[in-house]
Amino acid sequence: MRFRFLVSWTIFIGTMRNRNSLIRERREAFRDARLIVIASEGKDTERIYFKALAKEYTNPRVHVHILERSENEQNNSSPEHVLKQLNDYKGQYALESDDELWLVVDRDRWTEAMLSRVAMECAQDEFMHVALSNPCIELWLLLHLVDASLLAPEEQQLWMENRRRTKSADPYLKIRLRQEMGSYHESSYDAQMLIEHVETAIERARALDKNSTDRWPQTLGTRVYLLAESVMNRN
Repeated sequence: MRFRFLVSWTIFIGTMRNRNSLIRERREAFRDARLIVIASEGKDTERIYFKALAKEYTNPRVHVHILERSENEQNNSSPEHVLKQLNDYKGQYALESDDELWLVVDRDRWTEAMLSRVAMECAQDEFMHVALSNPCIELWLLLHLVDASLLAPEEQQLWMENRRRTKSADPYLKIRLRQEMGSYHESSYDAQMLIEHVETAIERARALDKNSTDRWPQTLGTRVYLLAESVMNRN
């Protein structure tokens, strides 16, 4: 058995500059734990969700660390930069064999060439995992409330295209999520309302993931369910 310096809380959120505070918190108690480090394209949506998920499924054997971008990097959300965050973290800490570094990104804004480069680098690193949503993270959130496989083909196409009706309008899936939840903004929403249905969301996402050996879902789908299972200690 190995021992890890960890806090009694499961969640730690911070920028790379919080290295000293993370070390201090880890030294507060000895825990045998697996470390999950999450870096995401979105500034708030993923942080809100996974903070709530880790709290709901608190487990002394799982420590979730959510990286945040520094003030001067707030608008730098490319998959390459998200990967750099994880590589920087890995360069500062000695990881154990069962630790995991998760890159959470969307498909819709980025070229296939960029995603391929990132996916290839991750595939060559034993700690790296990619949780890509096609077209975006809102699909994962919607799956808590809607079974996408039961939608009419025309509606599935609208989900996949995720277009804006006007330049100032929100993308289609954000509008659909707001309709389902009653209120939704990426920086403020009721994650607990969704997490009550996380088991259902996992099964729905798995059903959509028909080609799980692909580097990411080529059609409507999300691999965030794999990260959720890891946080819940189900794998």
